[in-house]
Amino acid sequence: MTFPALVPSARTYTPGDVPQVRQVALSGMDTAYRLGSRRVGQSLSLTFNNISEAQLNEIRNHYVAQDGSYNIFFLPPEVWSGYAVPPVPSPSNVAWRYGAPPTITDGSCDLWSVEIELASYVIELGDIDIDIPPGETGSDPDLPTTVDYIYDGLTASASPARAYLIDSGASA
Repeated sequence: MTFPALVPSARTYTPGDVPQVRQVALSGMDTAYRLGSRRVGQSLSLTFNNISEAQLNEIRNHYVAQDGSYNIFFLPPEVWSGYAVPPVPSPSNVAWRYGAPPTITDGSCDLWSVEIELASYVIELGDIDIDIPPGETGSDPDLPTTVDYIYDGLTASASPARAYLIDSGASA
C-alpha cells in the first residue's frame, strides 16, 4: 500500500551510510571493511501542518493497514514535492516502514498536525517480490493480490517473514 499522496509541510532526510566495520590496529592504523553495497539507515521525518480530518484519517488508516512498523510501503512523488531531483526517487528500490507511531496534534479550527518518522528498507532485485494492489505505484497485474515471496531465503537480506520461501538454501 502506497503512502497517502499528501505534500508535507516539512521534511528531514538523513541519507544513511553503507554498512561497514572500522578496526584500529595497535599501531594506530585505521582500516574500514565494507559489509555491503547498499545504503542503509536512511530516515525521513515528515510533518504535515494544518491538515483536514480526512487527510489525518488517511495517514492514520495507512499506519494501521501497515500493522504499525511491520510492513513496508512506497512513497508517492508528492512526498518529494519541490525537488527537481528527489534524494530518493519514487518508485525506486527503497521502501519505507514506520519508525514510530504518527504523532497527532489537535489544532484549532478543525485542523491537525501530524509528525511521522520513517526508516528505509532497501530492496535489491530478487530479495523480495511484493504484490501491490492494482493502480498503486509499482503494481503488477500479473501477480496474485495477497502473496509475498522471499527468493533464496538463506542469502536474502533481512526480508520480513512472508508466506512462501523459494529456494531456502541450506535451511532445514
